[in-house]
Amino acid sequence: MEIKGIDVSAWQKNIDWKIVADYGMGFAILRITEAGNVTDKYFEKNYEACQEHNIPTGVYKYSYAMTIPEIESEAQKIISVLAGRKLQFPVWLDLEWNNQRALGAESLHKMTEAFEKIIVKAGYKFGIYCNVDWYENVICSHLKKYEFWVARYPQNDNGTLQERLRPDFGVGWQYSSKAKIPGIAGTVDRNIFYKDYAVQEGEINMDKAIEKVIMIAKNEIGYLEKKSNNQLNDKTANAGSANYTKYWRDVYPGYQGQAWCACFVSWCFMKAFGLENAKKLLKHWPYVYCPTLGNLFTRNANPKVGDIVIFYRGGTFTHTGIVTAVIGDRFYTIEGNTSGASEIVANGGGVCAKSYLNSKLPGTKFCTPDYSIVNGETSNTKENSNTVTGGKYMFEPETVQLGSTGTSVLLLQEILVARGFKGRNSKVLDLDREAGDNTIYALKAYQKSRNGALEVDGVCGPATWKDLVAI
Repeated sequence: MEIKGIDVSAWQKNIDWKIVADYGMGFAILRITEAGNVTDKYFEKNYEACQEHNIPTGVYKYSYAMTIPEIESEAQKIISVLAGRKLQFPVWLDLEWNNQRALGAESLHKMTEAFEKIIVKAGYKFGIYCNVDWYENVICSHLKKYEFWVARYPQNDNGTLQERLRPDFGVGWQYSSKAKIPGIAGTVDRNIFYKDYAVQEGEINMDKAIEKVIMIAKNEIGYLEKKSNNQLNDKTANAGSANYTKYWRDVYPGYQGQAWCACFVSWCFMKAFGLENAKKLLKHWPYVYCPTLGNLFTRNANPKVGDIVIFYRGGTFTHTGIVTAVIGDRFYTIEGNTSGASEIVANGGGVCAKSYLNSKLPGTKFCTPDYSIVNGETSNTKENSNTVTGGKYMFEPETVQLGSTGTSVLLLQEILVARGFKGRNSKVLDLDREAGDNTIYALKAYQKSRNGALEVDGVCGPATWKDLVAI
């Protein structure tokens, strides 16, 4: 999982946060106080704008403290300014002032923990920001139990991510101080986090609603559009290319015969939650045009399970689907009116499970319905619990072998189906969360197709998972 965002201060002056949000922003970390222990003069404006545009928010404090009382005063000032307001990301203690370096590791250790106690007692998360030199040569081992946000970027920084400099430690990486994005006049720091702090305890309860809509979409995989207004309920009968589907029939019959990728999303939400709730979740009815949805929702740059993806091609949003899983940079979807081809197919005639590398799709965005609208209205039946979300929106898959069951098996089955691998006698895999003979047969076929890069053992362990996600 990688979430991209920015950190800002008064140096960026007036930011057009609506444009920043529409560009896609996974988070914003705001400087809260500056030298003299006074509030950053743009903090209040930045904080309120981030809340308005649903940008997950954290704060940072560049510390000038040289004693424990001084750093406690800095922490108390932060708590005073926040005044109990919500943060999704931590309060980051920025340790990089050269005068503090001379204090030595033991003094910095005691000062940092004095700061941390005040922040955590007030109910906020805590972390440490520093550059790689400080992490390796100044920060003591006692402090490395905390989460670190680490800065490293090249001398010839041009705003791009330089993979060769990626640190192998920390939950976040500040990879540039010279980036340019719409809505900010000058340059800005760009960051990647590997932890989704925005997933809160209360949000986990919405998994059942997300599971329900995903399962309904999964049950439609293999449906083919029809050549006429007949046999609309059958998955494959009367197949053609005239855009006749049961989805338009049920959602808006007057549009029968039109492109139906967005209609498929509308249909899934209606079947899961009923017409009135579907209208609320999509903010209009029916969902027909991708640009319309993009104008109604905050367009996020990073996918989450349950999001509606709007694919960007040729200067506009042209195709859509439902996000079913996210592992690292790769996200998985179920889409209507597409094909099994690896690229974006906006008029392919069927319902398919697919996957993409987000970094390879510039302009593509993700809209998050407010699932709290239907929280508590879904059942806990097995039919509605087959999902790849796990306990949170993203997860690390487990080893799958013959006889395995559960979420990781389901994800493997989805990937193999999306790649066109089948069981014995060309049987399409059932998405049944059980690693039977057909699933292992398809897995071995995939491993063999990698021409020696993988052992053909029918076990999906770390090496095979890594390969599956990288392809």
